[in-house]
Amino acid sequence: MIKQLLTLNILFLTYFSGFCQKIDFVNGDGALSIGTSSNRTAWITLTDIDNDGDLDALVANGRHWAEQSYIYFNDGTGNFKSGQPLGSLLQASYCIKAADLNGDGYLDIVLANDKIPNMIYFGDATMSFEKQQKFGQASPSRHVEIADINNDGHPDLIISNRKTQNEIWLNDGNGVYRECVYFGDQGAETIQAVAVDLNGDGYPDVVTAERGGKNKIFINDGHGEFAKIIAFGNEEIDCRSVTIADINTDGFPDVIAGYLGAPNRIYYGDKNLTYANFDEFGDSATTNSIAAGDFNQDGILDIVEGNVEAVNRVFIGKGNGTFTMQHLREDLKDDTYHVEVGDLNNDGLLDIVEANSDAWNLYYYTIRQK
Repeated sequence: MIKQLLTLNILFLTYFSGFCQKIDFVNGDGALSIGTSSNRTAWITLTDIDNDGDLDALVANGRHWAEQSYIYFNDGTGNFKSGQPLGSLLQASYCIKAADLNGDGYLDIVLANDKIPNMIYFGDATMSFEKQQKFGQASPSRHVEIADINNDGHPDLIISNRKTQNEIWLNDGNGVYRECVYFGDQGAETIQAVAVDLNGDGYPDVVTAERGGKNKIFINDGHGEFAKIIAFGNEEIDCRSVTIADINTDGFPDVIAGYLGAPNRIYYGDKNLTYANFDEFGDSATTNSIAAGDFNQDGILDIVEGNVEAVNRVFIGKGNGTFTMQHLREDLKDDTYHVEVGDLNNDGLLDIVEANSDAWNLYYYTIRQK
């Protein structure tokens, strides 16, 4: 049964009155920014790239146009006072991720590019990322997910392509990617893929966000192949983002989907993996990105959405199937392509980062109200 629990009227009337301590999301009127360039930023990943114990920011710029991508270093207090370009080549980049691909103890960086080869930059003690490797063809890539899809102990690369078949590039054990397995439909418009074990068999399955069709779940058979495919959602609504979390705490992973011009949805998992039951939240904003986390530390998951030409919002879970809403900055209606969650200042609270196109990339400290 569809329950529209989170309409704006209800949210405003029930503004965060839960039992736990209230929180604010503080940006300092734009002072908290990862750099001051207004690039076409499509993705920001938070990771400890220099292994000093805090979260740094990897920034993918360009989308359809050639721009420089960057690494920004956290100074240990949650500020980004230094950075460096990632390579010397300007590229049309949509997504950036990091993992130790070759097993040498250093994080490597992967760029998913639009209609030019995707790139790997290998890390080492110098932090120069001079060693590089191209992989794949000139596909309209939108996202890269890193997971050991064939259970051989080495991280593989899952590439989401728009209007071209998706790819899984298999790691040979040394961080070299020559073998590719294709999945999905040739004409599908896959914007994102998330790898997670949905059925509890120990193997990562793949959930996709699709434009122009239903979202898909690809069930991994343990050998990197998908013997079962489950379609869910509304094929008439374009989806740009999915994230996985057990929102109703029943032990089954749920899928949270961000939609363009329609309320976002939580699809509830069950033992049959049907994902037929869902709740809607928000309104008809154009949501490019969805993330989840427990911002107020009450043990109940919250949801943050990144919107286009609309205020970005956080939906605070109340634990009884309802949420309340808080704005990040009511005065801003940027084009946010991605939202990322992580503890930037090591205070134990999750913070929020926006990847904005043609605007500064802002971040927000989560603080407890006094």
